[in-house]
Amino acid sequence: MLGCSTQHEASGTKEKGTSATKDPSGSSSPVSTRTIKDAKGEVTIPANPQRIADISGSTEELLVLGLHPVLTGNTDQANPSEVTPILKKELKGDVSVGGWFQTEVNVEAIMAANPDLIIAGPTQEKIYEQLSKIAPTVRVPYGFNAFRERFAFVAEALGKKAEMEAWLKAYDERAQKGHAQITAKTKEETFAVIEATQKEIRIYSRTGVADMIFNDLKLAKAPGTPEPDAWGGKVTSLEGLSTLDPDHLVLLADNDKNVLEQSNIWSGLKAVKNGNVYRMTSRQNYNEAFFALGKKALMEQLIGDMTKK
Repeated sequence: MLGCSTQHEASGTKEKGTSATKDPSGSSSPVSTRTIKDAKGEVTIPANPQRIADISGSTEELLVLGLHPVLTGNTDQANPSEVTPILKKELKGDVSVGGWFQTEVNVEAIMAANPDLIIAGPTQEKIYEQLSKIAPTVRVPYGFNAFRERFAFVAEALGKKAEMEAWLKAYDERAQKGHAQITAKTKEETFAVIEATQKEIRIYSRTGVADMIFNDLKLAKAPGTPEPDAWGGKVTSLEGLSTLDPDHLVLLADNDKNVLEQSNIWSGLKAVKNGNVYRMTSRQNYNEAFFALGKKALMEQLIGDMTKK
């Protein structure tokens, strides 16, 4: 490694000089590098990567930062062989798919994408050594539930902190304005986020759309909302809903053939009686509510739904 290094303590990175490194075409040429700290220790990566394979769930954040990955693990919750609808629009098919980032991905697909940098998440721990033999691999310490922490880590690792901060500033300002728009109508009324399947009911108070409702938009949480398990919600029974009667309900359900809407409790809920139920599919929640571009689009949908009456 040639040249001097400068420590950036806040981001845990060291800017390096150049080294004779093979680029994706296989030729040897000087490549500027930087050393960062990740979940595995220190790793030296290209200072300006051109072919990023993202299997950490951070593809939308990379696009916000002005980086276009050659491979993604952000796949459709309903079909892990395809990217999400938002990424279909943004990437226009110009990306390889490595499989869903929450599972062990397709190493052969990653190799075929010929990356000069791999960004991997906690789920890829078992194949880290395989990945690091393909290209320098950054092991992100945060999973998809920790949106802001994951976004900040990836941005700082790639020297894009200013871009990340600018995006979050605009997002938070929109959320603040959205809070004012919604509460001008709902006043101090309360909200709940419930996912209903054919088998069970989950009440959310953190992560995904619940994180947007209660932390970003800062809407009032309904009394009786249970403390969540580590994944952000609590599985409950129909009887468990007896203490939860929100003024407004965000319902995650793929159709109305679910345990909640098929019950006698449904029609008695205050939100149902007053027409304050905002529906979205579980698929949309998992495809959008954990990632930058999806959160931005979903924010507009929620504000629109809650203020249109």
